[in-house]
Amino acid sequence: MSGVFCWTILLTALQVPPDTAPAAPVAGPVLANSVRAELRLEKATVPVGNPVVAEFVIQNLTGEPVPLTVPGAAKSKEKPSSGMGLPLEHVFSGVSFRGLEIVAEENPRMGDRVMRKPQNPVPSVTVAPYGTIGLRFDIARFYPGLHQAGLYELSWNPYGGAVAAKPVMLEVVSYKQAVIETDYGAMTVQFLYDKAPRHVANFIELADQRYYNGKRFAIVYPGQFILGGCPGGDLGAKRPDGQSLESEFNDVAFETGVVGMALIEGDENSGSSQFFICLSDQPGWNGQYTAFGRIQGPRSLATLLKLGAIAVDENHQPLKPLKIKSITISPAIFTPRTPG
Repeated sequence: MSGVFCWTILLTALQVPPDTAPAAPVAGPVLANSVRAELRLEKATVPVGNPVVAEFVIQNLTGEPVPLTVPGAAKSKEKPSSGMGLPLEHVFSGVSFRGLEIVAEENPRMGDRVMRKPQNPVPSVTVAPYGTIGLRFDIARFYPGLHQAGLYELSWNPYGGAVAAKPVMLEVVSYKQAVIETDYGAMTVQFLYDKAPRHVANFIELADQRYYNGKRFAIVYPGQFILGGCPGGDLGAKRPDGQSLESEFNDVAFETGVVGMALIEGDENSGSSQFFICLSDQPGWNGQYTAFGRIQGPRSLATLLKLGAIAVDENHQPLKPLKIKSITISPAIFTPRTPG
């Protein structure tokens, strides 16, 4: 693979026998009844500045080959192809050669100005009976407005609007990180926005309210975990307003440095303000607690191990108060990922 595009043949059923005569192009209501368009996002939530990877898919709903041409474009003299992915010109085959329609709160027509009229003849493609064809790429290259934080509705209506994909929602967020200051050093927490967005928002809200400042790590199980955010000495207490969170169990493994939400035994929706940080791998907790963050960097890990090595009594409470001096929230530092 090279460049930004990933030309994808989604089913081997795309191959049409070479002696099959190309059928006449279909359009309008006939096309709408013959194929289905789908718009898929690799991630529905992405950080500012990162690629926004989407897949544009056409599925043949019939038992006959369906040739597709771009309305208004010069026709290529080549025979309709069935051995490649969906050409980019077919993605931008909407009315006036538009691709996506994008609705944003402050810019309801931000996608309308992006038009790509082909400069050369456009090849037709033939989708085999019940076959599927698609193209996957970073749409922010053509819609740079998607690098700004916001909530966007994306619609795709190719082939002059003859078919329409179901709209999808994209949230572009300014990711943040937390810094936990202790007497033994600082720990930076990278949030898992895409795994537990409600738990991340809850933690950020409490930190911004300075709720955690002056609290303590009340429990330390050496080699297993430390637990913090305890209001006073009540290990079952919740945040000041009494709110609790529905669980967001996910596929993040509870490994060294993973931050999870503490629960009252027997109540998976009792998460509130108390959290724990793993001192080692705890596979038995996978899918049993909500992971919403991860300690980031060697200095943070060194601090965590210091906290996990302090002396405790028979109830696993530190012999010397282990205070959280402060938890502050700041913009996260990201290295944009190039889709592969």
